Amino acid sequence: MKEVKYKRLTIRTPIWKTKSIGIADYRLNTDILLDISYENSKGDKMYPGYFYVDKNEAKEYPLQKVHNVDLRIIPISELKEVEYEES
Repeated sequence: MKEVKYKRLTIRTPIWKTKSIGIADYRLNTDILLDISYENSKGDKMYPGYFYVDKNEAKEYPLQKVHNVDLRIIPISELKEVEYEES
């Protein structure tokens, strides 16, 4: 079985207008294990679980410059949810 190398990344707040997330282009030198930590008013995570982002697939999404940082804008609906247990 091939070992997957990735880095963990937490998104605090999604882009609500487009229901997407932004990942800095410079972070896409390896695959990413992503979690979205945003909670509703009851304290429940809006997007529980973890998502896998393939670096090559992520580079296909459009770039948007925010505060002088190039972000890849990826719709949350297109993220791949994965099972992950912290060790």
